[in-house]
Amino acid sequence: MRISITSGECLNGILKEKYPGEQFIPFNEAMDRGAYTAPLFSNAFVRERAAVHGVSEEEYRARMGGFMDVLSHAGGYDEILLRFGDEPFCRANRAAVVQALRDAGYRGSLLLLITDEQTGDVLRTETVP
Repeated sequence: MRISITSGECLNGILKEKYPGEQFIPFNEAMDRGAYTAPLFSNAFVRERAAVHGVSEEEYRARMGGFMDVLSHAGGYDEILLRFGDEPFCRANRAAVVQALRDAGYRGSLLLLITDEQTGDVLRTETVP
């Protein structure tokens, strides 16, 4: 089974339209904004990040629900595609995604598709070690 994690809602919508048969989950975070000290996506992390974004923990969990579901079922995927841009914002987010997947025990194929966030076109593909 394969899934794509995207940089957010806008790119997610573009890719769903472009590739209607594929599954896309947005990563609705801004890891370059604010700080955190807790392990990624732990209860303490959720509390810290909700405060950074000025939302309740419930709102944060709802916004991140798709991604957190992927983390809890990471072993069920043979391949995960990360579809992110190449600017610093996206680099910080994709580093957090990779770390969270590794922390969740994901050992399948992990590919980074540097993607034009306006068109959904893949600019470059890299294997994530």
